[in-house]
Amino acid sequence: MAAGTAGALTSTAGPAQAAPFSVVYGTAPGPAGDVGYGLLGTIPSAPAPTLVILSLTIDRALTSSHLQAGTILVEPPANYLCVSIDPPCHGGHLYPGKSEGLPGWAELAVDEHDFVADFNVRLKQVLDHLIDVEQLVDPDRIAVAGTSRGGFLALRYAAFDPRVACAVGYAPVTDLRQLSEFAIAASVPFVDELSLAAHLDPLVGRPVYIVIGDRDVRVGTDSAIEAARALSAAAVTGLPVADIVNPSFEDLTGGWPAPWTMDPLPRTQTAGPSTAQAHTGTRSLRVENVSGTGVAVRTPRLPAEPGSQYTATSWVYTESGTPATMFLEFFKASGARVAYEFVAPAASSTWEDVSVSAVAPADAVTVDVMIYGAIQAAGVSYHDDVTLTRSVASEVELHVLSEPDGHTTPPGAPEHSAAWIEGHVGP
Repeated sequence: MAAGTAGALTSTAGPAQAAPFSVVYGTAPGPAGDVGYGLLGTIPSAPAPTLVILSLTIDRALTSSHLQAGTILVEPPANYLCVSIDPPCHGGHLYPGKSEGLPGWAELAVDEHDFVADFNVRLKQVLDHLIDVEQLVDPDRIAVAGTSRGGFLALRYAAFDPRVACAVGYAPVTDLRQLSEFAIAASVPFVDELSLAAHLDPLVGRPVYIVIGDRDVRVGTDSAIEAARALSAAAVTGLPVADIVNPSFEDLTGGWPAPWTMDPLPRTQTAGPSTAQAHTGTRSLRVENVSGTGVAVRTPRLPAEPGSQYTATSWVYTESGTPATMFLEFFKASGARVAYEFVAPAASSTWEDVSVSAVAPADAVTVDVMIYGAIQAAGVSYHDDVTLTRSVASEVELHVLSEPDGHTTPPGAPEHSAAWIEGHVGP
């Protein structure tokens, strides 16, 4: 596509119209077939910041009030390129034998057909084409936004594609069961697999903006609030870093709970699996400290993300003396330890949970959990059910605004969200 500005729109669309631009149409070939798309804005001579806008159809997204923040961002000085494709069962993306619109979504859900996965593949194909072939889209500056059902698809796509810098939902559908069209799927469990709540983990810690009116019975004000709360709570609670293999020391290889390892230096104390005590299952790790030497039993090193807070937890039972401590250790790419934190449990003849938290330094690439019998301590303790989670700052911005008309975007949302998008994507 050549650089330049497209001609004027042939029809007005109220206050959200982005004159003097008109929609430029194209097709992205690929495994999903030829996927049609629309562009609005100055066709750039170099990859540009991009706002994907989703609504009822390409034209409704790009030439009506559903353009939302795009109304501002498409204009100088931001000069975003706005992109849209048709949602499932809308425009040119129809399914044989299925109704158009949301009734078609419900019919596909009854058949347990994942129409959102279909959509995600189609939109990714378009973005890949615009990045790799047309070289119009900057892959590091992509935002997605949508209104109502388009907001649902925008949030689901952001969870699917890590290239998305931020996502905006204007009065978004967050729970498909809230829609009257889904009454025919009331007894279909697959609907819950499609809804946003089942796909929150990839969005945790990523910038998400939700705005909804306070009396929206169509998509449910409370449902949107609950989705925002769930995202925020997941960030605070922590994400599983990875499954710590054999966290309860139940599985033995040659008598040892692999893949845990014990430091190979000569020791006069012992550590190993035991059936004498167990918090869950039948085994735990028994550590016997002898004063004057130390013993260390570690998980394999797991990937670490600088700036994230990591929390290790375990359960400890003390048989005698001083129990072993638990460390979080961070390592550079060279393998050198760059930082650590530890917790020294209090001796207790009942199982007690302990935890230690630390923020990964800028040069950390891996993290592990270590059970350590200190050199200066003596005692016997048991350790079980070790977990490691990563917490990130909540990046959810929720606006519930007075809107007496029900299912519409509250006034001021396009302008405010445009500034928010620029803050996360850049000019």
